[in-house]
Amino acid sequence: MKVLLDTSLLLPTLGIEVERADKILKRLRDHELYYSDFSILECLWVVNSLKKKGKFDYDSFESGIKSIFECYAKADINAEIVLKAFEIHEMGHKDIIDCLLYSTALHNNMKFASLDNELKKFVRNNNLEYVFFK
Repeated sequence: MKVLLDTSLLLPTLGIEVERADKILKRLRDHELYYSDFSILECLWVVNSLKKKGKFDYDSFESGIKSIFECYAKADINAEIVLKAFEIHEMGHKDIIDCLLYSTALHNNMKFASLDNELKKFVRNNNLEYVFFK
């Protein structure tokens, strides 16, 4: 099964601990895993914030980012994905990156592995297709 990883599931690869991530990552071992450029951007925001706080390990970041690019496949993005994400954002979901990742999974016929319960609730409440990895 093709599974798009949410940013929170890429951060542990960069040496950044995320609560509950290990449980879902263990269940994903036998699946074809994908990342998005949008998540790479979001990872950089997190890393930059940690660096400012003096909580940044460059060696972990370097080996982790190389691992992401070498071990995971890159999810395709196109105008249709961006337009759908904009539509979802206009419906009221505040995080545009979440909208972009959800739309990427939806349009690439992937499951979306995410810890984001707010996004899952939004998708359900708005009768959008539920593509989340269970």
